[in-house]
Amino acid sequence: MRFMLALLPCLFLSALLHAQTPSCSGCAKAEAGPLPQGRSICLSRKELAAHIATSRPVAPPGLNEPHMKIDGTVTACLCFAQTGKVTQVNILSGPAMMQQSVLESIKDWTFRPVNQAGRRYGSCGTLRLHVILNDSHVSTTIEAEE
Repeated sequence: MRFMLALLPCLFLSALLHAQTPSCSGCAKAEAGPLPQGRSICLSRKELAAHIATSRPVAPPGLNEPHMKIDGTVTACLCFAQTGKVTQVNILSGPAMMQQSVLESIKDWTFRPVNQAGRRYGSCGTLRLHVILNDSHVSTTIEAEE
């Protein structure tokens, strides 16, 4: 009985930490077969990066200031429709000063829809963007590995 009582706080803490883990919702696993109308397929970061059709550069604040250095990774959950247009973007983590510019940039991206059993589907997934601003030059890298 004492063991059970001692284990209870650990289980509670584990559930609390799991609930705070950033995740991407709004989609079904790709292996689930035919999807109900309006559902999206979850893509891994690597798969999501492969579906990017067009992207707009990220322009963080301080872009016009000489000798400004910013370096950070922003993680975003995004969904796109079967047309390839982004329908939802939620920033999960990253430096506060970069989040808004990444959010605005991703809204204008387009994606190639997922084709499954001859049908086109919208998709959702998590994207990590590493942004470096160094002396008024911006470099953005998509971190595709899990």
